[in-house]
Amino acid sequence: MAKYRIAWMPGDGIGQDVREAARIVLDTLKIDAEYIPADIGWEFWKKEGNPLPAKTWEIKNTDCCLFGAITSKSKDDAEKELDPKLRRKRYSYVSPLLNLRQGLKLHTNIRPCKAYPGNPLNYREGIDLVIFRENTEGLYSGVEFHPCPKM
Repeated sequence: MAKYRIAWMPGDGIGQDVREAARIVLDTLKIDAEYIPADIGWEFWKKEGNPLPAKTWEIKNTDCCLFGAITSKSKDDAEKELDPKLRRKRYSYVSPLLNLRQGLKLHTNIRPCKAYPGNPLNYREGIDLVIFRENTEGLYSGVEFHPCPKM
């Protein structure tokens, strides 16, 4: 039995490529892991009316998740791409990333940024900072108004 259980969430488009590149790194490090497939993304919205299917919440039983980038569109655009058999059944598109953040209580996104000596990709030398971004309130609460209400 593997030491770690990693939820394997491919996402959409380049998210799948990034995930595969990450797998090369993990395999090179010889991480003792079982990769558990977990559905998420635009294709599931179009086919099932939910970009984060209920069965995906089994990720709560894993040690961590490897999550690829996903597509997110406006509710109107999402409705247009929904399988015709599912239209007019009151499905409403909500960002799966927002649902993950709230459902898993991922309050803070920690983003380290460091310039390493000799790296030609550095923006400039001497950068060493960490950004803490709030993930579930304010702009990321899922409360949206379009058009903005008049005050």
